[in-house]
Amino acid sequence: MDSSGVLRWIGTGDEVSLFGVNYSVPFAHGYRAHGYLGVDRKSAMDADVLHMARLGLDAYRVHVWDREISDGEGNLVENDHLDLLDYLIAQLSERGIRVILTPIAWWGAGYPEPDPDTDGLSDGWTKGEMTTEVEPRTYQANYLRQFISHVNPYTGESYRDDRDILAVEIFNEPSHPGGPAETTRYIDAMVRALRDAGFEKPIFYNISQGYSDAHGRAVCRANVQGVTHQWYPTGLVRNSAVGGNMLPNVNRYDIPYADFPECADKARMVYEFDAADVAGSYMYPAMARSLRRAGFQWATQFAYDPLAMAHANTDYQTHYLNLVHTPAKAISFMIAGEVFRQVPRGMGFGAYPGSSGFGAGGAATSSSPSFRVSYDEDLSEMWSREVFLHSSDTDTHPPDPGALRRLAGTGSSPLVQYDGTGAWFLDRLDDGIWRLEVYPDVAWVEDPFTRPSLDRVASRVIWRTREMRVELPDLGVDFLVRPLNDGNQHEPEVRHTRFGVRPGVYLLTRIGRDASAWMPMRRWGPTALGEFQAPAPTGGAAVVLHEPVSDAAAGAPLEVSVEIVADEPPDSVALLALPSGGRFGPPVRVPMARSTGFTWRATLPPESLRPGLLTYRIVIGEGDAVITFPGGRQGVPWAWDFTGPEGWEVPVVEPAAPVVLFHARRDRDQILYPSPWEYVPFRAALRPGGSPGGVVLRAVVEDLEPAPQHFALRTFLEPAQRNRLKSVGADAVLRIRARSGVRDDDRVEVALVTRDGAAWGTTLNLTGEWQEFTVPLTALERTPLVLLPRPYPQFLPYRLEAEVVRAEPNPGELDGIQFAVGADLFQEGHRDGEHGFEIEWVVLEPR
Repeated sequence: MDSSGVLRWIGTGDEVSLFGVNYSVPFAHGYRAHGYLGVDRKSAMDADVLHMARLGLDAYRVHVWDREISDGEGNLVENDHLDLLDYLIAQLSERGIRVILTPIAWWGAGYPEPDPDTDGLSDGWTKGEMTTEVEPRTYQANYLRQFISHVNPYTGESYRDDRDILAVEIFNEPSHPGGPAETTRYIDAMVRALRDAGFEKPIFYNISQGYSDAHGRAVCRANVQGVTHQWYPTGLVRNSAVGGNMLPNVNRYDIPYADFPECADKARMVYEFDAADVAGSYMYPAMARSLRRAGFQWATQFAYDPLAMAHANTDYQTHYLNLVHTPAKAISFMIAGEVFRQVPRGMGFGAYPGSSGFGAGGAATSSSPSFRVSYDEDLSEMWSREVFLHSSDTDTHPPDPGALRRLAGTGSSPLVQYDGTGAWFLDRLDDGIWRLEVYPDVAWVEDPFTRPSLDRVASRVIWRTREMRVELPDLGVDFLVRPLNDGNQHEPEVRHTRFGVRPGVYLLTRIGRDASAWMPMRRWGPTALGEFQAPAPTGGAAVVLHEPVSDAAAGAPLEVSVEIVADEPPDSVALLALPSGGRFGPPVRVPMARSTGFTWRATLPPESLRPGLLTYRIVIGEGDAVITFPGGRQGVPWAWDFTGPEGWEVPVVEPAAPVVLFHARRDRDQILYPSPWEYVPFRAALRPGGSPGGVVLRAVVEDLEPAPQHFALRTFLEPAQRNRLKSVGADAVLRIRARSGVRDDDRVEVALVTRDGAAWGTTLNLTGEWQEFTVPLTALERTPLVLLPRPYPQFLPYRLEAEVVRAEPNPGELDGIQFAVGADLFQEGHRDGEHGFEIEWVVLEPR
């Protein structure tokens, strides 16, 4: 630790910058779940640590469930939990992954299950009592001394002396009701216990939990070398995937104590972070960029999902990261690690969306490592002279393909075309000799962020032969492909850079090169050349995943896209549509063509779309069998004894019909509510009202005093609801059906949010009666975007002014709507008491 609070490696003096994950198989639900599934825990950890290393991770942190490895007086208990932690630390060390331990978790060991009975250090004490009462302090000091002195039988070293255990964070998310002075005394007492046990490495303490300036100063006055933060910019536990562009939420991470002299010499660590409930692969590099700007040297995501249970995502369902089951997110996370290690500490890149592309030396260039994130493309990517990484399909051309040494991705690029859904890796071993690693296909057949259960399969693993094309100058047009991993007998023929590939590890060799020295057991970095871990196929009946568009324009073609998840591709797929305008008549049959992954597409001709209700089904053929969806029933829908459900339905409307941007009944699951942390008191709910049989969104703010109190909700549009937006011109008008519902003279700001994080709004004067407001798009004015769900910690930015230059919103780029009530809408003297609004619908009406 240097005098300015920067962690440095002793051998070189270089700054430390480490990036990785939390992971908890030795404890709590992860431990029990492996038992329920009959999985050997050590073998499972071997596979997970291998995958962490494959992603280039070099940091691991865990809050140790002290209740599971101690007695009530803080004596360390040698048991299976501790043995597994020891084994895990040894395996991490072998793979070059460094460790920071948080000895006291305090939490019960149940989540998401009920807490089991334990009799450990934290049992019987609240968090507040742990930091203020004499008796639990004595037990904690005893526990810390024994914990740090514990000798790991797999390494032969104590936690105190293990060179790969870099530091200790004392307490996970503590509570300090005793006030600032007591906070400092508690921390110093715990530091003394560790120092008395001979621990000489840096000690960290949490500063962001329940932050106030007084608390921040108290932590920094203590005898610690660093402070820790968490970051959950998209909230937690939504119980479904969150939609809309979340990049504005990670525009920056502000440090509230940056100017405090007491904190000037403290290193900064992020012990937990995640873009919780986000299914896309575009977030992690932007988070790493903002963390580096804020001066962090360590960042560990919470939490990596163990492979054995990742199909169900029960290990904290709001988080989901695993190389096999979330391949695109995993590659995005790999790219984020490169950002964290290569972007200089303290460097900024301006505001979003301008910060979407950036380089390790400043602006993105072809000469230095460059990075890009895109919500529209669901993409993270990195390119440099030797490295090219991408989380989904990209058209980017790396600057010098002949100089590349490392490629990885999901999907395709100009250099590697792959029609599977799993991750792949290409690494140059020598001139004309490359290592290829391919993981199985995966498909999410359920929303993995919903209520968890080990009995459900949210993610299916499928082993197929997929086509790959590798166009690297170092390999040429025709090269040899030889399997390397155990049990892999697949040795495909290459034809003009194309070949069929199955999951496994392969040696790719240019014609004429001798690759006999590259044997499967040869060491390659922290792994053996042929090492490979992937789960067996999940199995199961074919599933068709599809979300019909909310409406379609009459007289225009309609593309229908479905995902057909099956062990093998079906022999045939057809779209059977009953033209709109009536229930009867011959169906239109359109063959569907296979795209990439599990996607099949067909286009209904314009004459099939007449005003009315379009109904269609998907019929797949497998040998002599015919299966009809929705429902997955055997047989064809026109058979006399077919009992399957009705098909998908799409309203077909006139081209000039209004586009529904918000409807309270339809969009009830697409509302982003503020998180309850440190927010103005409010009530929000759906209730009957408005039109006959209607449903309205009602929100009430209890008080807007003192200024600048502010309340906002946001909605997001699903992809299926954007079908007709591209056809709407800038001369359209916004129509809103709303009323106060609280008082006779209220106000609400209604704003359109575009996909680049910009917002344009208007203020409505509400009464107790329902009104329909009409506002031209050209009359909307720029307004700040409220960052919802509220990020945590609570001191992070509330609003964003996106850097865009347009004068009005582009209808084709709409992402959602923002409803806001703020003290700034009212004159002084009219802010007290309840304020609120009721909204039934918002539509965009073409002119």
